Amino acid sequence: MHITLTANTDWYLHNFSLDLARALRDQGHQVSMVCPPGPYVERLRDEGFRVRTFTAPKEGFSLTGNQRALKEITAAYRALRPELVHLFTPVCVLLGAIAARRCRVAYRVAALTGLGHVFTAGSAKARVARPALKWLFRRELKREGTAVVFQNSADRDELVAAGVVDPERCHLVRGSGVDVERFRPRQANRDDDEVRILFASRLLREKGLEELLAAFALVHSEHPGTRLWIAGEPYAPNPSSFSRAEVDGWSRRPGVEVLGQVEDMPGLLAQVDIVALPSYREGTPKILLEAAACGLPIVATDIPGCQGVVEDGKSGYLMPAKSVKPLADRLVELAADPELRHRFGKRGRAIIVDQFSAEKVIADTLAVYDGLMPAAPK
Repeated sequence: MHITLTANTDWYLHNFSLDLARALRDQGHQVSMVCPPGPYVERLRDEGFRVRTFTAPKEGFSLTGNQRALKEITAAYRALRPELVHLFTPVCVLLGAIAARRCRVAYRVAALTGLGHVFTAGSAKARVARPALKWLFRRELKREGTAVVFQNSADRDELVAAGVVDPERCHLVRGSGVDVERFRPRQANRDDDEVRILFASRLLREKGLEELLAAFALVHSEHPGTRLWIAGEPYAPNPSSFSRAEVDGWSRRPGVEVLGQVEDMPGLLAQVDIVALPSYREGTPKILLEAAACGLPIVATDIPGCQGVVEDGKSGYLMPAKSVKPLADRLVELAADPELRHRFGKRGRAIIVDQFSAEKVIADTLAVYDGLMPAAPK
């Protein structure tokens, strides 16, 4: 059959969905993609996938921008004529589901990788938009031929309780998986004495970066040999994004280095000692899967998306969200104890190989497809 993957950035499809696309093609399916234009579009085309683009809204709350995106996604589906659309990220779940209905696409898989800014922010705009968005999600996600995929049970339970989705349409697939052969522990020790802490994600306030920077200042004052590497870029469509000026200012802080977008994640992870992600809310963060696969200890927040990936006190530490001193204390503990880092990393690697490999996630996703098709309209 013809399957179209849709996401809000070309980077997302390249980094999170490429293994799935290859596996589907290997099974004989035709695979195409729909996303905004960007540097990864040509790479996806070089892989042999047909790609159509749409204009992403510059701001998440832009009515005009979302209407334009919906029109262009609809046009893409009419040109591609898929039989199943797999939609990633909240904005594309909603716009893609509407476009698929208009184009009479038989099957829809809505992957809610987290619930997005509108569901987590406390701003006036978010509070006003939330009821309308819940109504729209409810209208689209309860239709026949629709399966809804969550990365953690808390997000699923919240939307089921709110009446947004029907429980019988829900499936749990923990993350996008990780290639455990590509992401492996480094084989040799580095020839320096630095202890490097890595943050790698979009540069949004809800990722806990303000708390991490404050915690690292405490860590660096006690251990001047520590470094905080920040990999990622601001994401302007999200209202919680840091500005470019704010990001540039971080490099002036002692021990902090801003790396920008990094493509070679295995190479980057081979150069660091600890990965930190003090996010307020997550689906199942791929950076944690990759870090654990590389045998690195993790300090993250005690939230559904990180629970299960990190075993508190065994493969890393889980901290309360929006905390500074507990975060700093755990980072200091790991920075001072290389044997503890090794022990935690070994356990983290075992968790990923057993539960979060790309092969397992792809198999779970294909099972969603197989279970969906008999329920779809003929």
